[in-house]
Amino acid sequence: MSRWKIILGAPLLAAGLGLGAAAFAADPSVSVPSTPDASGKVMVRGKDVAPVTNVTVRFENPQASPISMVVQSAANGSFVLSFAPPITGAYKVTVYDSAGRLIGQGNFGVIR
Repeated sequence: MSRWKIILGAPLLAAGLGLGAAAFAADPSVSVPSTPDASGKVMVRGKDVAPVTNVTVRFENPQASPISMVVQSAANGSFVLSFAPPITGAYKVTVYDSAGRLIGQGNFGVIR
């Protein structure tokens, strides 16, 4: 084996492994419970979003105006947003990254 193959082989292998890891990065995900917790709040959780960026969470109920809230993701790409639904009924939740791309959605219902 020539000296050049040995010298260039390690950096190229390392670069290839780095690219492979990026190709397998997890897609963002969002979790929305089906009902509020005992305190009446809904905890919207997300992971694998861009670290330390704003995430917009939009709550829609057909009987009210939509409510948008912004939360900053943590350094590990996770976030948690607590929401107290103002009225009963069905809610649609949509979550967007800082560029406005949809990263997840869910639904929950409130009965009092």
